[in-house]
Amino acid sequence: MADPSITPGTELRLSPMRLAWLRLRSNVLAMLSLGVVLVVAVATLAAPWLARIDPDRSHPWIGSTPPGSSHPDCLALSMLLVGHPPEVAPSQRHANALTFALRTQDDVDYRIECDRAGVVSEIARMEGPELLDSWQLSADQRAVSHQGVILPTATIVLGQAPPPGWFSDGKRVLRFAVSGDVVETTVTATMDNQGLVQSVQRDGVAVDAAAVRGETVREVRADGQALHLFHVLGTDQQGRDLLSRVLHGGRISLLVALVATAVSLVIGVLYGTLSGFLGGRSDRLLMAGVDVLYALPFMFLVILLMTVFGRSLFLLFAALGAVQWLTTARIVRGQVLSLMGREFIAAARLSGASGWRIMIRHLIPNCLGPVTVYATLTIPAVILQESFLAFLGLGVGFAGSQVESWGGLVKNGADAMNQPWLLLVPATLMAVTLLAFNALGDGIRDALDPSLEGR
Repeated sequence: MADPSITPGTELRLSPMRLAWLRLRSNVLAMLSLGVVLVVAVATLAAPWLARIDPDRSHPWIGSTPPGSSHPDCLALSMLLVGHPPEVAPSQRHANALTFALRTQDDVDYRIECDRAGVVSEIARMEGPELLDSWQLSADQRAVSHQGVILPTATIVLGQAPPPGWFSDGKRVLRFAVSGDVVETTVTATMDNQGLVQSVQRDGVAVDAAAVRGETVREVRADGQALHLFHVLGTDQQGRDLLSRVLHGGRISLLVALVATAVSLVIGVLYGTLSGFLGGRSDRLLMAGVDVLYALPFMFLVILLMTVFGRSLFLLFAALGAVQWLTTARIVRGQVLSLMGREFIAAARLSGASGWRIMIRHLIPNCLGPVTVYATLTIPAVILQESFLAFLGLGVGFAGSQVESWGGLVKNGADAMNQPWLLLVPATLMAVTLLAFNALGDGIRDALDPSLEGR
C-alpha cells in the first residue's frame, strides 16, 4: 500500500533514500520485521543484564528442569574454612552470615544370592561387608536394582525362597541400593570485616571447616535473606540457565552472520564492479572464474578447513564469507553493466577521472540498493549455514566460554527429545529471526524499486 504522504509534488523534493524510507515505513510487515530484528539484536547485546545467571555456570545435580523452575543458589561444592575467604556462589561472597539447610540421604548397597534350589543362600550388606541372616525393606525406604527396577516391599530370610518380584527368571544374584535415613543438618558461617570466615558451626557445634555439596542444599540464607535462582526458560542437561544461553548464543549467530555477510559484500562488490567495468575478455574471464567456483562444494570445503586448521571465529568468518560472495559479484556486475552506458559515466571519463575513481565514486554507490537487499537476505542464509555446521559438531564459540550458537543449542535439544523446551526455545527464536530478516529484505527491495510494489 502506498504511503499517502508521498505525493507527486513531494517526490521531486525528496532524496531517493528518503523516498525509500517512506515506502518502507508504509509496509506494515516490513516494519514489524524490522522491530523484531532490533528487539533480538538489543536482547542479545543486553544479555548480561537481561539474564544475570552466568551461561557457563552449571548445576549438574538438578539436571534439565522445565521453564519456571527454581532452586537454592549455591555451588556444586561450597567450602567454608576458618581464616580463609569462603568459596561460595557470587551472591553470597559479601554476606556477613551464611546459613545452609542441608538434607542428606545416603544409599546403602546390598547383595542377595540364591542357590540352585531357588532359596536365599547369602544376604550381604556391601559396606563392611556384613553378612545378614534376614533383612526387611520398610515402607518408607526405596530399593532400586542395578538395572533400574524398583523392588517391592518385602522381608528376605536366609534359607527361604525370595519374595515374588525380586528375582527375574534365570538370575541368581541381585544387587540393589536402598535409600538410607534422611538426615537434616544446618551449617552456619560468619565473616569478619576482611571477608574471611570467622566461625563455622554444624548444628550449633563449632568446627574448623565445612564442605557443602550442592545436591544436599535445601535452602541458603545470606544475612537472613533466602537466595534462589529462578530459570524462566528452564535449564539444560547440565543445569545451565537456558535463557542466558539462548541470549548469549544469539551473539555468536548474529556476529557470524554480520561479519561473514560484510566479508562477502566487500569481496563480491569489488569483484563484480571490476568485472563489469573492464568488460570484454576480462569480464568473461572473471565471470568464468565465478562459474568454476560455483561448481565447488563450498560447504564441504568449509568443513575441511575447520577440521584441518581448527575451529575459530575468524576462520568461520572467512569461510562463510567466501561462500556468499559469488552471488553478490554477479548482482553487482549486472548493475555495473547497466550503468556503464549512462551519461554520468561518460561525463566522468571526459573529465579525466581514473578508472578506480569511477568505480569508487560513481559505480559502487549506485549499486548499493540491490546490494543492501541481498545483504538482508544473506544474513539469514549465513545463520542457517553456521547452524548446519554447529549441528554437525563444528560449532564455534567465544574463547574461554562454553556458550554455543543457536545451531548448537538446537542440536542439544534434538539430542534430548524428552525435554522439548530445550529444542523449542532456540529453534523458535532462530525461526522468528530468520523470518524477520527475509520479510525485511522483501520490504527493502520493494521500497528501493517501486515498480515491484503490489506484485
